[in-house]
Amino acid sequence: MLIHRLDVLIRSQRGVALPMAMLTMLILSALIIAFSMMAASEPVLANNQLQVAQARAVAESGVERAIWALNNPTNANGIASLVGPFAAPFDGSVATPVSINANQVGVFTVTVTDGPTANERNVVATGWTPTNTGPGPKVKQRIQVTVFKINPMDGLPSALTVRGEINVGGHALVDSRSDTSCGNKSGTTSEGATTIGGSAKVYAADGDNSANNATDAVQNVSDATFNNYTYSYKELDALKALAKQNHTYYTGAQVHGMSFNASNPMPNGIIYVDTDNGRNIDQNGTSDPATFASLDIHGNAPQDASGIYSGILIVAGSLSISGNFQMHGLVYVLNDFTYQGTGTGQIVGAVMSQNVRDTSATSIDTDTGGNSTILWNCRYVKTGGGYLPQSFTIENGTYKEISG
Repeated sequence: MLIHRLDVLIRSQRGVALPMAMLTMLILSALIIAFSMMAASEPVLANNQLQVAQARAVAESGVERAIWALNNPTNANGIASLVGPFAAPFDGSVATPVSINANQVGVFTVTVTDGPTANERNVVATGWTPTNTGPGPKVKQRIQVTVFKINPMDGLPSALTVRGEINVGGHALVDSRSDTSCGNKSGTTSEGATTIGGSAKVYAADGDNSANNATDAVQNVSDATFNNYTYSYKELDALKALAKQNHTYYTGAQVHGMSFNASNPMPNGIIYVDTDNGRNIDQNGTSDPATFASLDIHGNAPQDASGIYSGILIVAGSLSISGNFQMHGLVYVLNDFTYQGTGTGQIVGAVMSQNVRDTSATSIDTDTGGNSTILWNCRYVKTGGGYLPQSFTIENGTYKEISG
């Protein structure tokens, strides 16, 4: 009986091999067809991706071309006038070919327009591959950016500019007569009153060599006027980035009571002494003055062998300078500034005190054996003693890519 049942079971499985073989062939055929279709479409997809990448690269060439032109206004191919409207090819009317090894890979058009501030420009570059004309297939990519450069501050109205009150005493000297290459500057400019005492002298480049007149010390200037002489938050951030590259950016607890002196010298370049939390003062609401930096600079602080510090010094708080300190460049203080110099110390360039809290008047004074001297120098102000980039760069967060 058992043998009979096994024989029936075995006989019932006969003929299953053919359906199984046909099913396997069907699955394999489907896979082969799918792989064949993928193999046929892959070159097309790869070519499309290549053309998109080429069009993007061509558009980026347009952006770089515009930045170069803005940074080379005296070149025949540059943008001579930095105020729009801008002439061809920077009005989008001219297609510029881009070639590699004499083979054209695409063309771009570029449009440059004025930005929201005087030191900003908007750039829109469109790249095509292989060209922007004719009936054939083409790929288009568009890039939009805003470029800007840090305000060179040569527009400051005076050697000492203060958004508050000024006290000039002792044997202090503030003089703008020796350099008129950026226009005639006053000695001091203040939002509030300017008090000149002792034997202090303030001179403007007004053709009058007598001191301490109304044109020498311009005072009671409207607050809104000072908006033209202050760094924006984005400029402060850019200066921070440059200081970080120079390894001269300071924040945290060290900025409270920080000092530069012969034991802790200051190197040339952009030095940024920030708030203790690294946030721009008042950018996101009122800032606590307890976070502000307080920096002291004493005589013989420059690290350079010449004994002169060259650069831009930004202090997000208060700055006090004393002793025989020499500098070429720009001092930019967001709050109070005190200067009590001695010996042959002097600041050649300019000083800007923003006085965001105006806890006290900006003061320059001296002891009876020396002098506090600020001499206007346009080149040192404009170039930050030779360390401020004079070029347009892409503003962070403004790069936007739009496919065609």
